[in-house]
Amino acid sequence: MKNEFEFMTTSEAILFVSSFFMWLYIGRHFVMITTFDDLFLTQSWWLLLPVITFILFLRSFVVRRLILHHRQEDEGDMSREA
Repeated sequence: MKNEFEFMTTSEAILFVSSFFMWLYIGRHFVMITTFDDLFLTQSWWLLLPVITFILFLRSFVVRRLILHHRQEDEGDMSREA
């Protein structure tokens, strides 16, 4: 059986790299956080964009791994029954 497992898909790589570069760009040009109170300013809402992008990456990465793990367990159970 062909192993169709990829460590990271293209879409996951794009999400991961784009969230990293968004952190760099937004941190340098938009937001300067020096105290905890600065997190609640309107300008710091830009930080939500890379956070959401990184959460989408993590969700895709983890769910795909869980599906693959359960699929391999099911295939193992079928081969033992046969």
